Amino acid sequence: MSQMCPACSFDNPTEAKICTQCSASLRGLLAYQTVLGNRYQVMSVLGCGAMGAVYLAEDGRLVGRRCAIKENRPNADDPPEMLDRMKEQFLAEASVLARLDHAGLPKVSDYFIENGREYLVMDYVEGQDLNTMLQEAGKPLAESAVLNWADQALDALAYLHNQQPQPIIHRDIKPANLRLTPRGKVKLVDFGLVKLFDASNPATKVELRGLGTPAYAPLEQFAGSDDHTDTRSDLYALGATIYHLLTNLYPPDVHQRLLKPEVLPPPRKLNRHLSENTERVIQKAIEIHPSQRFQSAEEMRQALTTPLPLPLTSKSDSGGVRLNPTVSPISFGLVGFGLVLVILMGVAWLLFGDQITSTSATATTTPTAQIAALPSATNTATPAPTVNPNQAATNIPTRVVTAPTSTATTAATPSPTTGPTATPPPTDTPTPAVLQAIPPSWLGGTIAYPVFNDTDYDLYFGAANGSGSQLFKQSASQPAFSPDGSRIAYHSWRRDAWGLTTADLSGANDIVVARFVEDQLPTWVADGQEIIFLSRRAGDRKSRLYKVGSATANTEGIVLGEGEYPTIGSAGQLVFKGWGSTGTGLQLAAEDLSGVEPLTDHDTDTAPAPSPDGRQVAFMSRRDGNWEIYLINSDGSNMRRLTDNPAEDGLPVWSPDGRVLAFASNRGEGWAVWAMLPNGLGLRQLFEMEGSPDGFVGNNTDASRGWAEERMSWTP
Repeated sequence: MSQMCPACSFDNPTEAKICTQCSASLRGLLAYQTVLGNRYQVMSVLGCGAMGAVYLAEDGRLVGRRCAIKENRPNADDPPEMLDRMKEQFLAEASVLARLDHAGLPKVSDYFIENGREYLVMDYVEGQDLNTMLQEAGKPLAESAVLNWADQALDALAYLHNQQPQPIIHRDIKPANLRLTPRGKVKLVDFGLVKLFDASNPATKVELRGLGTPAYAPLEQFAGSDDHTDTRSDLYALGATIYHLLTNLYPPDVHQRLLKPEVLPPPRKLNRHLSENTERVIQKAIEIHPSQRFQSAEEMRQALTTPLPLPLTSKSDSGGVRLNPTVSPISFGLVGFGLVLVILMGVAWLLFGDQITSTSATATTTPTAQIAALPSATNTATPAPTVNPNQAATNIPTRVVTAPTSTATTAATPSPTTGPTATPPPTDTPTPAVLQAIPPSWLGGTIAYPVFNDTDYDLYFGAANGSGSQLFKQSASQPAFSPDGSRIAYHSWRRDAWGLTTADLSGANDIVVARFVEDQLPTWVADGQEIIFLSRRAGDRKSRLYKVGSATANTEGIVLGEGEYPTIGSAGQLVFKGWGSTGTGLQLAAEDLSGVEPLTDHDTDTAPAPSPDGRQVAFMSRRDGNWEIYLINSDGSNMRRLTDNPAEDGLPVWSPDGRVLAFASNRGEGWAVWAMLPNGLGLRQLFEMEGSPDGFVGNNTDASRGWAEERMSWTP
C-alpha cells in the first residue's frame, strides 16, 4: 500500500509522514492508480482540505474521459452526531448537483460509498482557479476580464437562485471556487456548503460543514446570527470576490467592518484604474445588511453593464456607499462643513506630516554583548580579508556589509531609526571589487535551528563555523536570540508548557511568557524588554500580532493588529507578513505596528529577515515554484532571487554583523544549514541538520503550518 502526497501527488509508503519528493506533510490519501467503484483510476491529487480531498481520475468505461472525484474525509474523533450531519451534507451536495444543468456548473455523474468513505464523481474542469491567477499576477487583475467572469458567475447564480421549489444557495463563493477554462468560461465549483433555502424551516440556518471563508462570508452566515442565509448572501460573497480580484487585497471580514467601518478601503483607492460604476457595484453588493444589497443576481448583473445612478451619498456602516435621495439643507451644511475640516486636515498633514513622523520615530541601537557559544565555536572577531582588486566585478546591487570592528574600507552607514519611513535609502551602486567567497573568520557565533522529530520539533544549537552542534531543547522550535545575546525565546510544544518561553542559553531560568498553543514566532523588540509574536488564539481565528513582557509570566498581551510572522531587526525595524487588513505580502512598520508600508505583494512571501543595518530584507517565497531565498531593499526596490535550485531553500537569517546569510536547504545529501554572501555568491554548507525543519505537529495545520512558520536565529 502507498499514499499520494497532497502537494505533489508523489506516491509514498503508507507509513511515511513526510513526502520523499517535496517534504510536504502526508495526509493518508489514496495511492496512485487506486481503482474506485471498479471504474475510476486515481491519477493525482487536485486538492486536499481538512474534511475532504479531490482527485483527478480516469474513467475506465469511457476511454479518454477524465473526472474529478471528491472524497469525504471526516475526522473520526468528531462526535457521532457531527459525523452523521457531515454525511448528510455530502449527500445533499451530490443530490443537488446531480439535477443541475448549466454551463457554469460542474455536472455530477456518480455517488458511491467504498471502504466506509463517500465519493462524489463530477466533471473535471480544466483550467485555473481565479485565486491562483491572482497570486501568479501579484497585482490586481484587469477590470474588463473580472467583469466578464462576474457576469458569467451571476448567470450561474441566477440559475441556482431561481430553482423550484427551493432556491439553491452556494454559500462559499470565493476566487478559489471559480475556475476559468482554457476557452475563457467560468465555472462555479465546490458545493460543500450548499443549502436549499426554506424561510419557514429553522433547520436551514444550521451550519453543517463550516461558515465558508470569513473574508467573503456575510454577517448572516456566521453562527449566532438571527437571519437566514439567502440568495443575497451569495451576492455578498461574489462582491467580496470581485473586490479581491480588482484590488489584490482580501476584504476585511464583516465583524471588523461592524466595529471599524474604515477598515474597508474603497476599491478605487487601491486601484485607481477602476471605473466609478464598478466601485459602486462592489460597495452595494457587500453592504452589511442584506436589504441594502442587490436583491437578485439579475439586478447585480444588470448594474455591471448599466451604470448605477449617481445620487448624493454618505458613508454607510459598511464603509461602502449608501443611497440618500433626500438631504435637508441643515444636513447638507453639516456635510459641507465636515468636508472642509477634512480638507484642512489633509493640507496640514501634507505640510507637516514629515515633521510629525520624524518626531515620533526614535533611534535605537543594539547591544553587542557576546554570549558563550558552543565550546568548539569560534567567536573571536577578526578583520575582514583584503579583496583582490583584480577580480571581475559583477552587478551586485548592495554593498558587502562589514562589521564595525573590521579594517575593510566601506561606505559609512547612517544610524538606523525605528519605522520604515526612517530607513536610509539603500545603496544600489556596484562595488568596485566583488567578494566571491566567505572568509572563515566571518563564520563565528551560534545558529539556533528547528528539526521536526515526527511528533513535534526539537531545537538545536550549531556552531556557525561548522565545528559541531548539540540539542538545546526537546519539543521546542521557532528560536529568537535576545538582542544582547543573553537569552533565547522559543515556542514550546510541551503540553505542560504550550506557548512562548524565554530562557538562558544554558536552558535554565525559563519563563512562560504567553501560554497558548498558537502563541508562536517570538521576536524581541530592540531594547529586549518585550516580545512581539503571532497568535490565532481568538475565537475568530484571525492572525494577529501581540506584545508581552519578555520577563513576565503568563500574560495575555496587547493586541497590535493583524499580521503574521513578525521579525524585528537590530535596527528596530518590524517586518511581518501581511494578513487581513494589512494586505498581502511582506509589510514594514514601527514596533507598535504604526506606519505600515508594503514591501512585497506576493502571498507566499514569508520568513522575513531584516539585515542588521535595516537596509535590506531577506525572505523565502514560492513565487517561482519551489521555496527560494530572495532579497529586497527596505524601500521595496531591487528585489532579486539569491538561490536557484530544485531543492527547497528557506528560513534565512543574517549573521550578527550582516556580512553573511544562512539558510536551511535539502540540497545535497539531506537537510543542512548553508551560508552565502548577500550577493548570492560564496555558497557553502555550514553543518548538517539532524532532520527536516518542515513538519506538521499532530497534522494540525491551524497550530502547525510547517517550516513556513518556523525560523532560525544567529547570535555572536
